[in-house]
Amino acid sequence: MASWPDHTPLDQETITKRDTLKFSPKDERTVWDPKSIFKDSEGQYLDYKIPVVDWSIWFYISLFVYYFGFYAAKKTDRGRAESLVMAQGWVISSWIAFPFFFFFPAHIDLRWQLKIDEMSAMYNFLFSSFHALDKPFNAWPCLHIAQSFIIAVGVARWWMQRGWTWAVWLLWPAWVGLFISVLTTKQHFIWDTIMGTLLGLGVWYGVMRPGFKHLDAIHNETLPVKNLE
Repeated sequence: MASWPDHTPLDQETITKRDTLKFSPKDERTVWDPKSIFKDSEGQYLDYKIPVVDWSIWFYISLFVYYFGFYAAKKTDRGRAESLVMAQGWVISSWIAFPFFFFFPAHIDLRWQLKIDEMSAMYNFLFSSFHALDKPFNAWPCLHIAQSFIIAVGVARWWMQRGWTWAVWLLWPAWVGLFISVLTTKQHFIWDTIMGTLLGLGVWYGVMRPGFKHLDAIHNETLPVKNLE
């Protein structure tokens, strides 16, 4: 919704010099600019100094693979109960993030650093398609990080139950790659990643961890899913 209203565009001088600016080139749609708190010793924004890594978009779009993580739960009442706990964590993270998106929109003015026209045809297509679908305002907290972490924790639990330790060792480096990619694809500010991490950890400690502990203490015959049949 923040992308819909009319606004005064940045003047050409600001556009051509914004990589060296020491003031925030935000427009009327931004309530607070997250990049404003991270500057180097010369007063320039650290978010602008993070390099573009075009191939990291593969890590970024891997988020959609995480949503299939629910299939990693065992096809038993206990597995279904545990997947419900993870689903609750996923939904709650959205409920927490959406009010921030609505009341504190921030234009993620980083995409100009991508130079999409100079990319290969494949990356040009990927970035252009993604930008057409994803308007640069759902800044913080970063749900890409929060929700992928929430799902990764559940998947790691279920893979460990199966004895797939090797898969868990692959999962977490892949998640770190996704974490970094939100910055190197110029989709989020540093502040967004911090808040996304705190949101993911908060949901884990406040919702999922107690939920899993509760289920671990319950006998199979008294699992909550029995009441759903």
